[in-house]
Amino acid sequence: MLIKLSKGSRKVTIEVSVTFINELQRFRQLKNEPESGGVLVGKRLLDGVISIVDFSKPEKGDLQNRCRFSKKSLAHQEFVNNYFEDSSGYISLVGEWHSHPENHPSASSIDKRSWDKIISENDDQLFFLIIGKVSWTIYVKDLNRWKATTINLEEYF
Repeated sequence: MLIKLSKGSRKVTIEVSVTFINELQRFRQLKNEPESGGVLVGKRLLDGVISIVDFSKPEKGDLQNRCRFSKKSLAHQEFVNNYFEDSSGYISLVGEWHSHPENHPSASSIDKRSWDKIISENDDQLFFLIIGKVSWTIYVKDLNRWKATTINLEEYF
């Protein structure tokens, strides 16, 4: 499945499999589950498509509660490093994901500050995915502003 994001000067196409979507949907906060999250690894293809390969899952040591997730475990970085090394640099970090206990999730100011820090330490071409109960919201930074695209998964299935 291709998700096309055209926000401002950034035009991004993200390729994900139905299996990927179904696996991430397991982390929706439908009742009293804590927020979950991790990193996304993928391939940046020549045609501007980002093909998602895999994602890390919450690890022991991560901070998880109803309205907060913070990666504390070094396992997330090891996950990225292993993909990068095993693929000779072809597969790398392309973003992060976490869940929110909302039908249609939106980023908090804490989310955006955290993402700004991640971008400053990595790559401004990263994207950030929030999984809600009904839809997903994908954020990219364009011209120093956060741009959001909501994906209603019912439209794809």
